[in-house]
Amino acid sequence: MSRIREMLPGEYGLLDEFLYQAIHTEPGEPRPPRSVTAGPVLRVYVEGFGRAGDVAVCAEEGGEVVGAAWARLMRGYGFAGDGVPELAVSVLPGHRGRGLGTALLSSLIERCSELGHPVLALSVQRSNRAVRLYERLGFREVSGDDGEAVMALPLGGRDEGARGGAPFEQARAAALRVLTAPGLAGRAYLQGGLVPWVASGRDSGRPHGDADVSVRLGDMPAVRSWLDAEGLYDPALDSLNLGCNGGRGDFGAHAIVDGVLVSFCPFLLEGNDLRQRNAAVAATDGFDALLEAVVPGVEEGDLFEERALPTGAAVGCATLESVRAAKVASGREKDAHDVAEIDRIGYDPARYARVAAAYAAMRIECVAHGE
Repeated sequence: MSRIREMLPGEYGLLDEFLYQAIHTEPGEPRPPRSVTAGPVLRVYVEGFGRAGDVAVCAEEGGEVVGAAWARLMRGYGFAGDGVPELAVSVLPGHRGRGLGTALLSSLIERCSELGHPVLALSVQRSNRAVRLYERLGFREVSGDDGEAVMALPLGGRDEGARGGAPFEQARAAALRVLTAPGLAGRAYLQGGLVPWVASGRDSGRPHGDADVSVRLGDMPAVRSWLDAEGLYDPALDSLNLGCNGGRGDFGAHAIVDGVLVSFCPFLLEGNDLRQRNAAVAATDGFDALLEAVVPGVEEGDLFEERALPTGAAVGCATLESVRAAKVASGREKDAHDVAEIDRIGYDPARYARVAAAYAAMRIECVAHGE
C-alpha cells in the first residue's frame, strides 16, 4: 500500500527523475536521453522548486518515494494564463496501473484549491492514455494543436459553497447538528480543522471547506437513515452507488448540511490497526475513487473521545492529539493556525507521541477509481 503525503523540501531533488519519467514516448520508441530535462523549457518545472506558491505531494511505499505530483506558476507546455499554476505528475515504472496517479492528482488538486487558485492546468500529448484520467478528474481542453492539448480544471467550480469554504459559524453549526442528532450522538466523531475550535468555543477566523465526520463502519446505516429522514440524502454522493464500487464496500457518504459539505467516513479497528475509509465522488471532486488509510499500532481511545464543550454539551470528536499529529504531518500553512489553538488548549504529550508515531507509518491506498 502507498502513503500519499506532502513532499518534504529535502525530497525536491527527486523531481528531476520524476520529470524525466513523465516524458511520454510512444510504444516502441526509445526513451530520450536524460539530458533532455536540462533544456530551458523543461527546467522551469523543477528548477529552484520550493519557492512561494510551489506545491508538491508524493506517494511513498516502504520508505521509497515512488510517485509525485507538483504544480507551480510558470510558462511551461501547459501555460493557460498568468496566475494559473501548471501541474506535472509521474509514477515510477513498476508502480503504475494501481491508482497512484489518481490519488496523487486528487491530493494535489485539493492543495491547490486550498491555496486559492481558481484554475489548474496541464499539458498532455493526445496519444497519451492519461488523457482519460484527466478528463475523469474534470479537466477540459482549452487550447492545443494536432499533437498536444492544454487542459484546465476550474477549482472554483468544485462546490464553491462547501469546498471553497463556509464561514466558521456556518461550518460549526452544521457539524454540531450532525454530532447531536438523534441516532448519531455518540456514534459520530468530528475530525479535522474544526475540532480545536469547536472544543474551545473560539472562532477560527477562517473558512472551512467541509466537515469530516468519522463513524464506525457498522453505524453507516444509521447515518443514511438520518440523512434520509432529514431530506439530506443524495444517492449521487453515496459511495455505495459509485460505478467503480463493484464490491459494494462501504466507503461512506457525503451530504450538504445547511450549505456545508459533510463527509461521513467509516472506520474499523482490526486489532490495533485503524482502517479509515473515504470516497471521492464526481459531484464534489470531479471524479470517483475509493480510498482507505491504514494507521498501524493505535488504540481507539487515542483517536476518539467524547468531549465536553464550553456550552456544557458533550460531542464525539477526534482527540486533540490525533488532530495535532495529522496537522503537523500535513505541513500546510493553514494547519499551523489549528495547531496553535490545540497548543493553547493543551494536550497530552504521551498520547500525542503515540499517535504521531502511528501516523508516520500510515499508508493510503486507492482501492478503486472511476473510468
